[in-house]
Amino acid sequence: MNFMPTIDLALLTRDDRPLQDSVRDAIESQVDVRLNVHRVIGQPGRTDASRMATIVRARNEAVRRGRSDHLMFLDDDVVLGKDCIARLHHALMARSNYGAFAADYLGESSSHRDSRHVAMGATLFRRSVLERNAFRWEPSKCECLCQCEDVRRSGARIGYLSGAKAWHLSPRHSATDCATRNVAAVDPPPISVNPEVVKNAKILVAFNRRDVRRFQDVFLRTLRASGNRQEVIVVGYGLYPSEIQKLQALPNVRFIRQPYNGQLPPVRRLADFRDIVAQLPSETSVAYWDAGDVLFQGRLDALWQQTQQHPSKILAVSEPLGFPYNNAIRGWTRTIEDASMRRRAFELFASNPFLNSGFSAGTAESLNRYFTEAMRLRNRELRGTTDWGDQTALNFYCHSDASRWVEVAEGWNFCVHDRRRGDVRVLPDGRVLNRQGAAMPVVHGNARSLTQLAIVR
Repeated sequence: MNFMPTIDLALLTRDDRPLQDSVRDAIESQVDVRLNVHRVIGQPGRTDASRMATIVRARNEAVRRGRSDHLMFLDDDVVLGKDCIARLHHALMARSNYGAFAADYLGESSSHRDSRHVAMGATLFRRSVLERNAFRWEPSKCECLCQCEDVRRSGARIGYLSGAKAWHLSPRHSATDCATRNVAAVDPPPISVNPEVVKNAKILVAFNRRDVRRFQDVFLRTLRASGNRQEVIVVGYGLYPSEIQKLQALPNVRFIRQPYNGQLPPVRRLADFRDIVAQLPSETSVAYWDAGDVLFQGRLDALWQQTQQHPSKILAVSEPLGFPYNNAIRGWTRTIEDASMRRRAFELFASNPFLNSGFSAGTAESLNRYFTEAMRLRNRELRGTTDWGDQTALNFYCHSDASRWVEVAEGWNFCVHDRRRGDVRVLPDGRVLNRQGAAMPVVHGNARSLTQLAIVR
């Protein structure tokens, strides 16, 4: 006779009305597990400052109920596959480095890495993990994302389990209203864009002779063709006089000449960009992108507005692949000279989304802080890294202090390389679409992928 584990199931509901038949039937039909069901009603309390506070209080109340080694959270609008909980439990038993596994009822999971955000509407935890990490929330982060970060910070992993099936019934009336609610990590809702913010924003770019033509023919041409008229501040390294003359003649382009010294632009630009933003009004919206492999397909107005919504943070976008599928994480951290920093950098990069340093945005003040600290990091804590740019510095800067940054929609720096088949579609006219058929505002052809896809020559 097979052993059947006993699992506490915390069913979160808004009120005490009867469950929908499909939800109730799915709970009763679970195979190979014994369930102790605890219904937790998330009604607002007198001290709850928001709906999020109510949800957090309800989840923490659920943790206090039951005594089994595993606790399953279930929202009242999620229908489980009949073997869903058994699959989640088996995965936890087989993989001791995981603190929780979830069924992906929102379609967030990736086949390449653990999702940064794991929705808690169908998630099985080790109770020991929950006892160490109480649920909480922040103004820009839902309780799910905060819990994911806390679990990973404690040394465990959390992610979606392929094969564990669940379905969302009514996303508008969920007990927790969680559908990737990390405010800045998804496309922002319609906003009123301040025309002065848009007009005064600055775009920074730095390159050597290799990318002069690509900057003019792709970067700048597509930027202007997409309706973006902001001043572009160019730092050019070792350019010929004839090349400088052409760049200086371009409308609304400010050129800064620098001699060639053998250092690659992604590192050298840290000091030059710092000097530029230090001279701008502190509230100015600023963004930079790599010069040689970026094209624009839309207006940047909403991006400028987001920098004003998060004036003390830098805005960043993660790459399609994180650990263990992104080889750069091991390669660039294992060469750090200081052993303790080497371990810390690897742990931070392996447990967080790996940010692409070909882009960042923010106010002049927030970017000034980043450029200054990134220069220091490369010369001290991260000394020795074989990273040819500032990717290790960007990731260390952000992940060592979550208050320094916010993740924005990938469309502001849509990395083409390392995506699944079908995630990138190229139309005959050269426009780049994502899997859903939407044109990304900014396309980043990292690892020469724009050329490989014949988007540019």
